[in-house]
Amino acid sequence: MTTALTESDTPAKPPARRFFPSDPSVLLLAATVVVAVAVAPFELTTLFGLPAHALFLHVPVVLVPILAGVVIALAVRPVWRVRYGLAAGVFGIVTMAATVLTAGAGEKLRDERMKRFKALSGGAGRPSGRPAGGPRQGGGEGNLLERHAELGSQLRLLVLVLVVLLVVLVILARYRAYTAEGFLAGPALGTVVAALAVVAAVVSAIWVIRTGHLGAKMTWHEGG
Repeated sequence: MTTALTESDTPAKPPARRFFPSDPSVLLLAATVVVAVAVAPFELTTLFGLPAHALFLHVPVVLVPILAGVVIALAVRPVWRVRYGLAAGVFGIVTMAATVLTAGAGEKLRDERMKRFKALSGGAGRPSGRPAGGPRQGGGEGNLLERHAELGSQLRLLVLVLVVLLVVLVILARYRAYTAEGFLAGPALGTVVAALAVVAAVVSAIWVIRTGHLGAKMTWHEGG
């Protein structure tokens, strides 16, 4: 088995282990799947006596744009994929977990608020001044809440895809450090994954801004 090492995309020496399935990058992919499955069912309402969504939301708002920048950097600089790929992968898993937990807490909060809207409009009668055919379930606030929750769910999926692409990119780079043989070692696949990762990074960054902006707008609507 030959070793394909170039200064442009791999370190000077290959990893000491020769059994690639035991490479940490492969284990990182497994950890990504496990963490995603483990945190997906959680829809926390409160944490330390405070609304869980309000506590969690600052984490993805900060981490997702940083992760997007990291992914783009690794996509355009192949040599960094081996040097910093594992650390980037761990950071990606943390960001993904925070995003999933935030979205889950947001959905729980959305359900509770929609119940209150229904109680006000149906159980306790319509708020004063609202016509019989007025806006559904909380009017403008209800619409903003639904849209915010929808964007949050989309962001959760986008970040999951982004992290998977990041880990696959790292796996391919480290695989090339073991061998130059096979389709996985070819440059074409790595280029395609890198391009997809850049697209996912840009879209994820845009989506977290859109989601956060709508959440701030909804909060301003509540205060107004």
